[in-house]
Amino acid sequence: MKFGMDALVSISEKLLNRGLKYGDSVIIGENSCGKSLLLRLLVQKAGKTDSIYFLDAVNRGFDVGKVVRETKKPAYKRTIIDTRIQDDFFNLKDSFNCFGTMTERIEQIYYPYEEKLQDLFEKLTDERFRLIPGDVFGEVEFKEGRGLLSSGYQAIVRILLELLYYQDKCVEEKGIERAVVIIDELDEFLSPGYAYKIFPFLKEQFPQMDFIVTTHSGDLVAGAQNANLIVLDEKGYEVMDINDCQSISEVQIIFDRVFGGHMPQASETENILRRLFNNKINQAWTEGDQRQLEELKRENLTASQQLIYKQILEW
Repeated sequence: MKFGMDALVSISEKLLNRGLKYGDSVIIGENSCGKSLLLRLLVQKAGKTDSIYFLDAVNRGFDVGKVVRETKKPAYKRTIIDTRIQDDFFNLKDSFNCFGTMTERIEQIYYPYEEKLQDLFEKLTDERFRLIPGDVFGEVEFKEGRGLLSSGYQAIVRILLELLYYQDKCVEEKGIERAVVIIDELDEFLSPGYAYKIFPFLKEQFPQMDFIVTTHSGDLVAGAQNANLIVLDEKGYEVMDINDCQSISEVQIIFDRVFGGHMPQASETENILRRLFNNKINQAWTEGDQRQLEELKRENLTASQQLIYKQILEW
């Protein structure tokens, strides 16, 4: 829908220009609402800048059997992102095209970042692991014995390893003051506990980066702080302060509205007023919002609706 694309363009400009209250943002919405499209649009609109890094939803694997004893850190190239936004790769194929040859794997840079990675991994999971050379089963040595890296642990390793590499070989080496890291479905493969902890953990450990992520996890939303909560649907977007959603019950109310649930449906006018009010107080106001507000003058508003209308005007 044209209106939907116009909304995606509008919010992408606000995100890239840091026009919202916070530098970090969590985006939720149905699969058909355009979340992934928005992230791809952000990368494309940013151009060839090195201050943008992108992890799509399929890049969550880490195969210990593919790790090679290499200590050299490859120079950072934009080819990683350029590959991931191609139609043949975007949310379809795992890739880490750091040399531009299409044969690279993330496991090639494990050893240069092993110590830092293990320190971060332990801070998040209270666990460390050691690779076992020649192990044909792909097991690693944990504190309490051998085992395989679960899909959740692989996802954590993959995210941390890519961010360590990007921070070292791009952000710090090129003197980027503020980088933007875009991650599609940050909670992919994570348990509810790690989904709750991952967003504030990344913000704490990588303070030079602003994070823009999508999620289907209410636990991730409840665990996040000091970020914009952007709700997408077929009609546009609504920006909220994620600090207003600090309990699972509060998040569930929003998720019931977005994804459907047992909550009673508000009237269309109430939904519009709520969205307009949230956009006004969270610095996401647009000309389209102003036109919609003016159209409400012709509505027969209830007393409570008139109060919200007045608050919007006076804000």
